Amino acid sequence: MKSSFRLILFLMAGLLCQVSLSAQKKEVLQKVEVIKGMTDFIYGEGEGATPADADRNALQSLLGKIGTTVNSSFNILEHEINNNGKLELKSDVSMIMNSYSQVTVNNTQTLNWRDKNGRYYQLKYMLRSELDKIFAHRQDRVEDYVRESLRAEQKGRVDNALRFLNWAYVLLHSLQYPGGVKMKIDGDDRLLINWIPSRMTEILKDVEVSVAKKGDDNTVDVLFKYKDKPAAGIDFTYWNGKTTSSINSAKGGLGQLSFPEDMTVEDVMLVIETSYKEASRSDKELEMIIGDFKPQEFPEARKIIGVEGKALKPDREAKKEFNSLASIGKREKMTKLDKKDAKEYQAVIDKVLKSVIDKSYKPDPSYFTEDGLDMFDKLLGYGQAYVLGSPEVGFYPFGERVVARCIPMRFDFKNNKRTFIEDVTFTFSPEKKIESVAFGLGESARKDIFEQGVGAWSDSVKMVIVTFLENYKTAFALKRLDYINSIFDENAYIIVGHKLEQVKKMPGDGFGISIVPKYEYARKSKSDYIDQLKRCFESNEYVNINFSDNDVQKAAYGGDTFGIQIRQDYYSEHYGDQGYLFLFVDLNDADKPVIKIRTWQPERNPDLTPMLPKSNRDFGIYSNSMFQ
Repeated sequence: MKSSFRLILFLMAGLLCQVSLSAQKKEVLQKVEVIKGMTDFIYGEGEGATPADADRNALQSLLGKIGTTVNSSFNILEHEINNNGKLELKSDVSMIMNSYSQVTVNNTQTLNWRDKNGRYYQLKYMLRSELDKIFAHRQDRVEDYVRESLRAEQKGRVDNALRFLNWAYVLLHSLQYPGGVKMKIDGDDRLLINWIPSRMTEILKDVEVSVAKKGDDNTVDVLFKYKDKPAAGIDFTYWNGKTTSSINSAKGGLGQLSFPEDMTVEDVMLVIETSYKEASRSDKELEMIIGDFKPQEFPEARKIIGVEGKALKPDREAKKEFNSLASIGKREKMTKLDKKDAKEYQAVIDKVLKSVIDKSYKPDPSYFTEDGLDMFDKLLGYGQAYVLGSPEVGFYPFGERVVARCIPMRFDFKNNKRTFIEDVTFTFSPEKKIESVAFGLGESARKDIFEQGVGAWSDSVKMVIVTFLENYKTAFALKRLDYINSIFDENAYIIVGHKLEQVKKMPGDGFGISIVPKYEYARKSKSDYIDQLKRCFESNEYVNINFSDNDVQKAAYGGDTFGIQIRQDYYSEHYGDQGYLFLFVDLNDADKPVIKIRTWQPERNPDLTPMLPKSNRDFGIYSNSMFQ
């Protein structure tokens, strides 16, 4: 009797559930008809055997409707595109509209249902007014790239200036009216469609390259100058005798070429990188458009060194300046050790560098602590290393320690497409052994901290900040998970931000509305963050971080506690991105820095700072003021 009663209850529950699902489906279908009957909405319909099929088809339908809607007013400039290796001239609006798919899904809502046969259906819709927001957002990105390029140019960062200008130019071509977009630059309204390529041409014209030294191993040291000053950063390729080289990075005016040892090196053509197609892969919108467009051709990007038919000959003045730049570490605006006190440290550095120059990479272990030797071995394992020029090292007191700054080295890798130059810094323990090896900050980044004026922080505090940032940067390059784990507070506030690329929320029963935000910021626990880094380190041969455009502010409380806002470029074997890193760090104990807050975001998000104007440095980013 009881079992029969339970069966009746079960059947009744199933019937009620069916009635409930039918009512829900009816409500969804009613909403579908309402939306399709209103001119305020643009919509696309899709169906498929799975929710993903229905979603994909609905998106394509929506994009087609958007293309039809704006086609009459969309002013696409005719341009060359790549089509399976063939260059074609096209002005097809659908190609440009497809690049909006990554943005469009973040501005849409969806209605989902299934028919009685189990087939999935979706209506993806958006307000027509959202189109203007999409175009406005992309124009904001164009303008932000232009602003970043101007800041980079001021600092002699030719690489960043060209990268941001080219990306702005590419995105500009995907706007409704690319030929009419103006921006106030240097007090004047400029048409970006003309101004950007003109500015890139001017930058490239102001780059000079000269030979400083030819090594016995067929390496060639080259000096890069921008507007008669050492170029803080330049990316380039060259013909190495067999093929076009991987992308090389020059830093602080210093670059190096490498040729087969049996080759007679004559005139060489270098090509300054301008497109940064590889670096765009972290941004799906940008990557899609760059993939369609033929890169801009700049004859000024080609730089010839040497005389045809004659072996490369070093320029005396270039050699002198190259060696001077290689010794930049001894001229930091800090109090350094005098020659007498530095003599013992100098002897150790000379022998360590000799092992690198001779390519043995096996200095006397007695010069190192156990951790220091492990870091040195990892540093040389990080990539084949070469010392640039004949650097003179500066030695600086750091509490009971001494820091040897900054020795330029080039690092190559077997299985990737980049070559880096880094300023290497050695820290000696109180026992005068090398206990730490780190990649130094770029010159402009160091100046931002070391050249604080009278009344700013003391020399010791400046050294703590720079040393912390250098160790932090190097920990990623050398995959020092133990060190990264040690410097994060157990309860650190860690925010990881990214743009969502697709709709992922789908109701289990196929019904309902799914709304996806434009950005997602996830707070991670320390353990989750460390686990994420571990997976990243295991899957990449190398990780390289470049810091630029620093802004360091002392907190209003907590002694030597600082908010550090940095523009960060991140490169690894399989991934690269650019964004804004914010660190809130307790440096009261120089030996034990503690990160209390760490945030990262890929681009400025106006929702974070709705009251700030775009001209404000903190517009759209996490900053020190938020955490005071």
